[in-house]
Amino acid sequence: MHFAFLGWSITNMISLAIYIVSAFAFYKLAKLRCLNNAWLAFIPFFSLYIIGYIGDTLKYNTAPFNRYLSDIPLAYALPLLSIFSSVAYAVPLLGGLVSSLLNLLVYLGQVLVYLFVFQQYAPQNKFLFTILSLIPVVGPLLILYATRGYRC
Repeated sequence: MHFAFLGWSITNMISLAIYIVSAFAFYKLAKLRCLNNAWLAFIPFFSLYIIGYIGDTLKYNTAPFNRYLSDIPLAYALPLLSIFSSVAYAVPLLGGLVSSLLNLLVYLGQVLVYLFVFQQYAPQNKFLFTILSLIPVVGPLLILYATRGYRC
C-alpha cells in the first residue's frame, strides 16, 4: 500500500513539473507575442485559450495552412473542443469514442500550434522540433530553447 502511494506521489510530482514547464513556456511565448493576460497560461483550462491565441497570431505566417485555418479561431476552438469532450464522455454508448476523437482534435491543434511556433522562431528545425514535441515535456522545452534569444 505504501508503494502504491509512493508511485502515485511520484507520478503526480512529475505531472506537475511537466505542467509548470509547459505553462512557463507558453507564458514566455505569450509575452513575446505581446498578448494580454499572459498569466492565463498557468491556469489549467485557460492555458488552451492562450495556446490557441498564440496559434491565431502565428497561423498566417505558415502558407499551407492559411486557406484552411483562416476562418477558425483557435483561441476559442481548443477550449470549446475540450468542454465538448468532457460533456460527450458522459453520454452513454458512444460518448467515450466521441470524447476520444475530440481530445485527439485538441491534441492535433496543439501540435499545429507547435509547428507555427517553430516556423516563426526556429524555421531551420521546424519539422524536427514539431515531431519531437509529441513527447510531452520536450515541446515546451524546445519552445524555451527556440525563444532563448528573444526578449519580452
